[in-house]
Amino acid sequence: MASDDTTTVLDEANAAAVRLMVERLADHDVIEVFNLTGGLGPVADLAAEQMKIRELDY
Repeated sequence: MASDDTTTVLDEANAAAVRLMVERLADHDVIEVFNLTGGLGPVADLAAEQMKIRELDY
């Protein structure tokens, strides 16, 4: 687990791969990804992007 002062960055290839996977998830799974990440970090950002596009509330 990363500490609060650790920053995680995805390179473009990995960000594209994660974005593709998150785009294919069902709505409830996108919300679950966001929740599991605690709403922090690049994966949470990609999930939040999908939540905004799909107009998902949780």
